[in-house]
Amino acid sequence: MDQSAARPLILIAEDDPSNSEVIASTLTEFGGYRVVSEGDGGLVVQRVEEEQPDLVVLDLLLPHRNGIEILRELRADPRFSQLPVVAISADVRPVVWEQLEALGCKEFIPKPFGIDQLLESVARALGDSRARNGEG
Repeated sequence: MDQSAARPLILIAEDDPSNSEVIASTLTEFGGYRVVSEGDGGLVVQRVEEEQPDLVVLDLLLPHRNGIEILRELRADPRFSQLPVVAISADVRPVVWEQLEALGCKEFIPKPFGIDQLLESVARALGDSRARNGEG
């Protein structure tokens, strides 16, 4: 079996190229994950259908479609109703977190964030044994 195929695939939905690159390099270099990226909110659901990722890192402010709308559509589709999503945003208002929780998003990372915070949230969302409070 191909070792790389056994590693979880993460779709990064982030429109800022530098943020996307930081997230991608962090997840591949420090987390050992495979990654694909999409910067257009209008294409994220299509990319999820094509790539069948194990997890989505979802920026809430994307061009053409916001992250809440994307998450709502994913949750309405039985194929993706349980897909783990790690939401990221500079918008830290309680109403945003409440909307995410109502849509089954258990991980929310406020921007700016650290490498360890990203890796911990992704591991927790995947149910990975590498996610341990206080370790790492």
